[in-house]
Amino acid sequence: MITLLHPPKSSFAECLYPRKKGVFLHVQRELGEDGIVRILFDRNHSSANIFDEAALCELEEHITWIERNIVDVCGVYFESKKEKIFLAGADIKTLNAAPRKQLERIIGTGQVLFERIAQLPVPTVAMIHGACLGGGLELALACGWRMASSDKATRIGLPEVQLGIIPAWGGTTRLPKLIGLPNALSMILTGRQLSAKAALKLGVIDEIAARENFESHALEAVLRGRPTRKAHTLVNHSTAARLIRARASKDVLKKTHGNYPAPLKALEVAVKSLEVDVDTSLENERNAVLDLAETPETKNLIRAFLLQERAKKRVGGRPLAHKEAAVIGAGVMGAGIAYWLATRGYRVTLQDINNEATAAGMGRIHKNLEEAVARRVLTRLEARDAADRIFATSTPVSLERAGIVIEAATEKLAVKQAIFRDLSARTGPEAVLVTNTSALPIGEIVSDSGIVHPERILGMHFFNPVHRMPLVEVVRGAGSDPEAVRSVADFVRDIGKVPVVVADSPGFVVNRILMPCLMEAAGLFDRSIPVHEIDKAMVDFGMPMGPLRLLDEVGLDVALQVANTLSDAFPDRFTVPPILERMLDAGLFGRKCGAGFYAYEGKKQRPGIDAMACHRGMVRDEDSAVPMGERLVLLMVNEAARCLEEGVVTSPDDIDLAMLLGTGWAPFRGGPIRHARAAGIPGIVKKLEELACIEGPLYQPSPLLRRWENLETLLEPRRVS
Repeated sequence: MITLLHPPKSSFAECLYPRKKGVFLHVQRELGEDGIVRILFDRNHSSANIFDEAALCELEEHITWIERNIVDVCGVYFESKKEKIFLAGADIKTLNAAPRKQLERIIGTGQVLFERIAQLPVPTVAMIHGACLGGGLELALACGWRMASSDKATRIGLPEVQLGIIPAWGGTTRLPKLIGLPNALSMILTGRQLSAKAALKLGVIDEIAARENFESHALEAVLRGRPTRKAHTLVNHSTAARLIRARASKDVLKKTHGNYPAPLKALEVAVKSLEVDVDTSLENERNAVLDLAETPETKNLIRAFLLQERAKKRVGGRPLAHKEAAVIGAGVMGAGIAYWLATRGYRVTLQDINNEATAAGMGRIHKNLEEAVARRVLTRLEARDAADRIFATSTPVSLERAGIVIEAATEKLAVKQAIFRDLSARTGPEAVLVTNTSALPIGEIVSDSGIVHPERILGMHFFNPVHRMPLVEVVRGAGSDPEAVRSVADFVRDIGKVPVVVADSPGFVVNRILMPCLMEAAGLFDRSIPVHEIDKAMVDFGMPMGPLRLLDEVGLDVALQVANTLSDAFPDRFTVPPILERMLDAGLFGRKCGAGFYAYEGKKQRPGIDAMACHRGMVRDEDSAVPMGERLVLLMVNEAARCLEEGVVTSPDDIDLAMLLGTGWAPFRGGPIRHARAAGIPGIVKKLEELACIEGPLYQPSPLLRRWENLETLLEPRRVS
């Protein structure tokens, strides 16, 4: 095999994106004696292959060479030299920052280039191993044949709608023709990622092969020539397409409440692609992205993605001494944490006070493992290996080899202090000790004089359910070792979670900001406001569920503990609505006992009759011009500003990211701080003042909001955003 070192001297891409001195090679081309051209993607100094302008330029050069030397070419292979990435799509940072003309140029360049690949007169094969997403799949769709490895790292999808845009390098045009409109919409409108097996079943790929056998299978594809595809005339017929569009539009609006324009735009372009030629459809794709990119929803969704990517970058903390962990407490949270660590390759010691509690914890873990196998998140073998990594015990054992010990016991200060007295004496000197407390101050826990080396103790607050919630609040105490904080933050990243470092303050960030909304919602219910009206107001705002439903999911007993902690810390503002005590006295703990604000029957829920019997029966007067949903949002915005002012986090971005990941805050609104600036600080302050006159000090605008109000007034009409 020889490597071609003489690409053409110039091309249209070279004119658009002149090569700068020192630009690293992104794309390599090799021509074998068998007449096969191999295009190898291998972005230098990066674990991922992405399409930026330089990569498009280089790929265009190679396609131009192939076109000019087509008589010597029998076929073209596209493959990656990365271990877990085929192509991860376009460079989101570039798309986010590009002005409209530059974005139009980038989209147009990719469209023309991929269409040239589709028109090559020789067989083309995409050899997919690892993530093949967005623009990566669009390149593969331009190829005649697609094969993928069965490796767990291989994921195939078009996630653009999750960023507020649509596939615009031919994905929305080609996929409906390849697999039929209904199947294509199931991918495009959701952004879901498929395993190789699922992609084969839908017809997105043609074959599954072991990576080491790619060459022989690809050669067989080349020998078969260019493929002839099924037309899908039954579902791609114009009449059927209109019916499918109507049904899909209804489903999209039901799920998004009209808050996300990208899925509707993708639906429109995909349906029209069956009625127009390729060039017109590509133009529709391009225009759709250009229009969507200017919307606040898209800007907020892309910002949320970039915030997550930034938070995932390691900060150079000291690695844990051993890849072994211990979890103290086998309740819902402890079992969830042990399950997650075991599935990430950690050996875990799970300890509780007696055999019954330990057995119950292992029961929860086995249930999670079974569900993971059923959802194909884990194979049966992987689930068995994860279970084998967990050692459950009800008696204290040596934890000398544990690199990290996570306490997840009951939310009682004396209990936690006793546990850490024991752990500080029973663990190795390099072990990091963390508590999963949701509200108790770290400083109070380590104030016990019997705790050895309290500087290595900090908080690591997981959210329930652990296997679904990506956020972990890393809580630095006043005396916490900064190196330990960095180590724990990197540990959180290593286990596939997203860390946000917060100060040791009551409720930390998420519970601190969320709890005023939850308590006020309970208070509104106590005034005879129907449960469905309260929850609908917040779902319409864009939250994944209403506050009363969320209280049921969390558990009213757990919520009351956090609320009492905040009430003790801020007695001048926080009050706990008495209805929570009354509901607990009536045995209404939420979903876990089958009844709370709602009554639960399997997956179904309805307003709880028993809960309605607990409220005061008072009819609330129309005492405010501020709608109910907006007043609940204002409480979160106000508390977010207080957290920022008190230094609980270091930046507004941390607050927005924590709320997006920890509560599902409406992603298209960007988080409480972003939403406040978009809505206008002066208007928010005015509404808070009006509500404070009626409802009391909880609504009193924070000093930081008042300072921002003065700043925005000076800058009007150009609003800070």
